Amino acid sequence: MLPYSNPNHDFAFEQAVIGMALISLDGSILKVNSALSDLLGYSQQELTAGAPQEDSSIRALLNQVIWNARTAQDHPPLPARFEYVYHHPSNREVYLSICTMLQELDQRRRGYLVQFEDRTLLRQLMKQLELKEQKLTEEENAFLQLMEGLPLSVFITKKSIIHYVNAAALRLINATHPRDILGISTDVIVDVSDHNKLMKRRAKYAESGEIGSVDYLIRCLDGQEKMVTGFTLIINYEGEKAAVGIFKDITEQQMEEDRVMQSEKLTTAGQLAAGIAHEIRNPLTSINGFVKLLRSAERSNELYFEIIESELKRIELIVNELLVLSKPQSVHVSGPIDVFAIMEQIITLMKVQAALKNIEIIPHYPMAPVFVQGEVNQLKQVFINLLKNAMEAMNQGGTITLDILHNAQEVQIIVQDEGIGMTQEQIQSLGQPFVTTKDTGTGLGLMITKNIIHNHGGTMNVESVPDHGTTFTIHLPAL
Repeated sequence: MLPYSNPNHDFAFEQAVIGMALISLDGSILKVNSALSDLLGYSQQELTAGAPQEDSSIRALLNQVIWNARTAQDHPPLPARFEYVYHHPSNREVYLSICTMLQELDQRRRGYLVQFEDRTLLRQLMKQLELKEQKLTEEENAFLQLMEGLPLSVFITKKSIIHYVNAAALRLINATHPRDILGISTDVIVDVSDHNKLMKRRAKYAESGEIGSVDYLIRCLDGQEKMVTGFTLIINYEGEKAAVGIFKDITEQQMEEDRVMQSEKLTTAGQLAAGIAHEIRNPLTSINGFVKLLRSAERSNELYFEIIESELKRIELIVNELLVLSKPQSVHVSGPIDVFAIMEQIITLMKVQAALKNIEIIPHYPMAPVFVQGEVNQLKQVFINLLKNAMEAMNQGGTITLDILHNAQEVQIIVQDEGIGMTQEQIQSLGQPFVTTKDTGTGLGLMITKNIIHNHGGTMNVESVPDHGTTFTIHLPAL
């Protein structure tokens, strides 16, 4: 089940004026709205059926989306935003502004919510303005007529003082007449929280003569706050250098993004809270019952104390794993990591425990060292969790094989056991809090493991056959 199966979400997704898509972590299109279908030149069915995804233009676009999303995860801030030139099937170029946000697709998978905004008109306008600046230096009336007719807000400033606004700009800042705004510094319009952006853009122009695009929080003349996006060009105006800023109001768009993200957070928090309440209530009920029995008993009963101690340890386990889960899981890169060296340390650490259970760990390593980028302790935690799970699934002893495979793109770590295995339904539930195949497990360990792998830009696959064992395969980007 995908997000937006909620009717309200489905309606907002489909009726959005900008193109929207759900894309899996590996770059497959799962869902698109009609606006994106029109923008890319393919029907919704074609885009999700797979064939157009093999088209070079579509494939190149998806690859760029995934690359930028993964880069943003390793080097915040999020969400990932970038611009892209798309080659339309009608043999024309479409300039796209793309925003990617990591989302929970369902209880088992994560993917990307991607927004595509057509900026072709803005880019064409930019080129037109550059030509006008060259050809119509002395014909400012024609230039101003062009600005006045634009549906976008236009501000012309000199040394940060506003010298011209068009009708759309007056509406944007809730002004009734140009005299209300002319002569005012841009510092008054741009909110104090974004003054640092203003300073950086001025410094950039002083160094390189470039300004580029920007998003601002602005404060209108009546105090209302709005979010705008736009770009700035340098022209000659009234015989002097001036900056032309062209902006669009994106307040509603950003509010919708925030509503969607907040809805997802509340859903996740509610599910986790329900699981916590259920899991902790059960041992507390047992403890309460046995305390009442102890009060009424004439002599001490050691069995009661053992049960109370066991239930208290279970509460402690749940709380400890929740504390680990609540810590930020962002990757603090410590440099290249030799996967072979990590696995040697972990096998040395765990082979005594394996021997006590009559289990043999057999590693298969490549001839040369294999490196990935990441945080050593987090990756150790991943491999320890997988080996512990494998051993706990093998009550009758047996063999655990550990393989490391690699190519230019990725490193694969494969952990295969001969344990009790899992059904397809159990595999699909892996990683959900308090869903486990073990008698004393909480399910949080594997949830943490999946989060760490994801934060390292990797994925994890599970294959299992009941009574024949389970294979976990981790895919990490090769260094």
